[in-house]
Amino acid sequence: MAEQVPQTPSARAEAELRALRDQIDDIDQQLQSLINKRAACAQQVAEVKQGINQSLPAVFYRPEREAQVLRRVMERNTGPLPDQDMARLFREIMSVCLALEQPLSVAYPGPEGGYTEQAVRKHFGLSAKGVAMTDPEQAFKAVEQGHCHYAVTPIESAHEGLVSHTLDLFRRYDLRICGEVELLLDPTDDKTLAADTRYLVLGKQYVEPSGHDKTSILLSVKDQPGVLHDVLGAFRQRNISLTRLESRTVHQGAGDYSLFYMDFEGHQEDASVVELLSELANGPDTLKVLGSYPRAVL
Repeated sequence: MAEQVPQTPSARAEAELRALRDQIDDIDQQLQSLINKRAACAQQVAEVKQGINQSLPAVFYRPEREAQVLRRVMERNTGPLPDQDMARLFREIMSVCLALEQPLSVAYPGPEGGYTEQAVRKHFGLSAKGVAMTDPEQAFKAVEQGHCHYAVTPIESAHEGLVSHTLDLFRRYDLRICGEVELLLDPTDDKTLAADTRYLVLGKQYVEPSGHDKTSILLSVKDQPGVLHDVLGAFRQRNISLTRLESRTVHQGAGDYSLFYMDFEGHQEDASVVELLSELANGPDTLKVLGSYPRAVL
């Protein structure tokens, strides 16, 4: 009987690597099969939606549904991949599946490859078609006129604060906020710290509650002493937390008005928010609800 030659450490390592690579290949095959099953299911969802009411266009992108899915992905994640990395993988799977239902076109103020396009990719994934526009107003128009399904535009940054031009556009166009994107910008050449910039996703649809939502409003109030105190009192009375408050003076008609832009926690279907909006709408002020939408997940 021939004597068995013992394996060297390198030979044992190579054999172990081959076994692990075979295991990875098998897992990849299972993943590919499951992703295609998910895609086929998405196609069936599209067919059902199209058959529900053929007189109205079907709504394929549901911000509240996607936010709920991504939150569950992060909640059940056990590692070793970090929660956010796992959610980003699912974001791309959802993006390609949604493209099978309806390829989305998303307008954004250019340039191509800039930060706003990065915000588009972060929120909608790589399968959405980004359409660069010359300025934010052109992005608003593209959605209002039906040339694009959605738009993404900056609303605030740590360096520059609120983008006031966007507020003016909200007063002139009837679009809803469907979501938000938070983007950490890289440090600039002068070595300043990186800064968060917040973007809004704009569309025409009403967004159902997701469980973790924000609401944004514009409130125009006749300029007089104590006006801000009165407005904030309505929020304190109902224990509603403001996450953003900006004000500016607007000259119109018979005098000056204070225009307040507010973000606060909750959805406009929540009982406390219903009461708040009813009080603001029934007063002498002018209220415009910009939308309720899921808080940024990624």
